[in-house]
Amino acid sequence: MAELGPVARTAYYCCLLRAADAARPDPLCGDRHAERFLDAAIRRELAPLLRFRGPSESNVARHRLVDDLLRQAIAACPERRVFVVGAGFDTRAFRLPGGRWWEFDDPALFALKEAQLPAATAPNPLIRVAVDFERESLATHLEPLAGDDEALVVLEGVSMYLPDAALTAFAATLRRALPRAILVCDLMTPAFDRRFGRGIRRELASLGARFAPRSSHPRTAIEAAGYRVRHCASIVDRAREAGRLRIPRWLLATLLRELRDGYAIWVFGPD
Repeated sequence: MAELGPVARTAYYCCLLRAADAARPDPLCGDRHAERFLDAAIRRELAPLLRFRGPSESNVARHRLVDDLLRQAIAACPERRVFVVGAGFDTRAFRLPGGRWWEFDDPALFALKEAQLPAATAPNPLIRVAVDFERESLATHLEPLAGDDEALVVLEGVSMYLPDAALTAFAATLRRALPRAILVCDLMTPAFDRRFGRGIRRELASLGARFAPRSSHPRTAIEAAGYRVRHCASIVDRAREAGRLRIPRWLLATLLRELRDGYAIWVFGPD
C-alpha cells in the first residue's frame, strides 16, 4: 500500500470488509468484486482493524444503505448521472443496474483499481477521473461535467477526514457545477466518535489517516453551502436490523440514542 496516501489507504479497509461480507451466506452488499483488490500483505496489515466488530459491521451497513438509495434513484431515472467522490474500490457501477457513472479518486489508487477491474468492463457507462486532491481542485474536474440535471453525488467514508471548512467548500463546489444535484454522504458527530469510535480511530491514525476536528452537528457544514436535509438514516440501526449488531431496538431508542443518531447517511438537496 506504499503507493497510496493515508486516507486513500483506508479504501483497502472498506474493501476488506465488503469482501468478508460477500463470503457470508447472508451478505448485505454482496460485493463479489472486492476480493480482487486484496492480497495476503494487505490482509496482514489490516488484520488489527477487524477486531472492532461494531465499526466493521457498521461500515458494511453504511455501504448497503447507500446502495439502496442509489438503486431507488436510478430505477426512477435509469440514465441518471452518478458521481462517486473518493471512490476508493467502490464497484457499484458493476453491481447496480443502470446509471451513468463517474468515479473520482487518487491517481495511484485508480492505477491499482484499473489493473484489477477495468472501467471498460463495467456493464454501465463508467469514467474514472484521477484527481490529486493534494494539488488539484475537484472543481477543475467537475466544471467540464456541469449540468442542470438531478445528478447523484456520493461522498462515502470521506467526511470524517475533512474539517468543516473543507466540507462546506466541497458542497459549494457541487452547487456551482451541479446546482440540482442530490448529495448522499455519511456524517459522524464528534460525540459519537469520542464515545464509540476511539479504538478504530487510533488504528486508522496509525496508518496516517486522522479524523479532522468538526462541529457537533456536521450537517451544518453542508447546509452552509445552500443544501437542505431530505433524508437521514441511522447506520447503526441498519446494522441492527440486519442482525449484525445485537442491540435491542428499545435500547437504541432510549439510553443509546447517541449511538443510533451519531453516525448516519444523510441525503441533501438544494434549497
